[in-house]
Amino acid sequence: MKSQPAGPLAALESLEGYRGAFMNPVLWQPFIRQVCARHAFPCRSIRPGLAGSFPTFIVDEKLVVKFFGRRFDGPNGWRVEQEAAGLAARLPALPAARLLAAGPLAEAPSWSYLVFNCLPGASFGDVRARIPRQDRLALAAWLGKTLRALHAVRLPPRSCLPRLTAKKQHAWAAARQRQGWPGWPESLSGQIEAYLGGEVPAPSAAHLIHADLTADHLLVSREGSVWKASGIIDFGDACCGDLFYELAALHLDLFAGDRAMLAAFLEAYRPCLQDREEFPHKAMRAALGHQFEVFAPLFARRPRLARVRTLDELADHLWNVDVNIIA
Repeated sequence: MKSQPAGPLAALESLEGYRGAFMNPVLWQPFIRQVCARHAFPCRSIRPGLAGSFPTFIVDEKLVVKFFGRRFDGPNGWRVEQEAAGLAARLPALPAARLLAAGPLAEAPSWSYLVFNCLPGASFGDVRARIPRQDRLALAAWLGKTLRALHAVRLPPRSCLPRLTAKKQHAWAAARQRQGWPGWPESLSGQIEAYLGGEVPAPSAAHLIHADLTADHLLVSREGSVWKASGIIDFGDACCGDLFYELAALHLDLFAGDRAMLAAFLEAYRPCLQDREEFPHKAMRAALGHQFEVFAPLFARRPRLARVRTLDELADHLWNVDVNIIA
């Protein structure tokens, strides 16, 4: 068992302390410098990276140093992100960060670290409003081709990636049911339990998925007058799942529910499904059983959705696209 952290990192043991200080560069600076010295990486400047579950910092605009503690299942997240980085590296055309170093933090044994190269670009969410519509559609099509290749990567026999199951998805949905589905209009949240029918269907044709491809996790940059993808980041929630689960964060967050972007994605991905009429229903159920609440930001951005009367109507409004997705 790893020992209790001593010194300044002890403050992160409580949830309140973690929330208040986990991205504090002053707190982490000596540990970042020690990691860089251990692996002979230069370290002149340090700044916070994108805030997520784990402390993440940018060094000299060239390296990303990420720390994993006990909270939020950090030890497992550390293993998963290492394996996912190795799997992504099998696709040279995939602009994913490459793992450069990993290990326990000797100065605080309950913590471990990963070091990646820093990818260029801004998060799609930060610049979405500046990107012309034709470029957004082209990015969606690029994601279709790229994720199809990612989903085809074979997992090793002893993979540590978690397997998505109907039981897990039902547990996540049930937990939100107890919390009252935060952010949902009451007229719709009251229908969810019946809509799921007491269970979430098990994933079909399970394979490697990113599982949290939000607007924060797609990096883009402008080449001349055209915006293009420059990176896909944060594989910490990667798992063995299916396209429907992948689509939850992708469509409802990154695409902001834009069906034209969804159509461009599906036309490039070219899934083979048996029943097009079932597509909105299956996608809706998978999104309701997602690990994270993926609908609330969409309701906030598009308040008109709160006026929809039934979940079937909402599913049709969000997921019904006119593309050839039938086997």
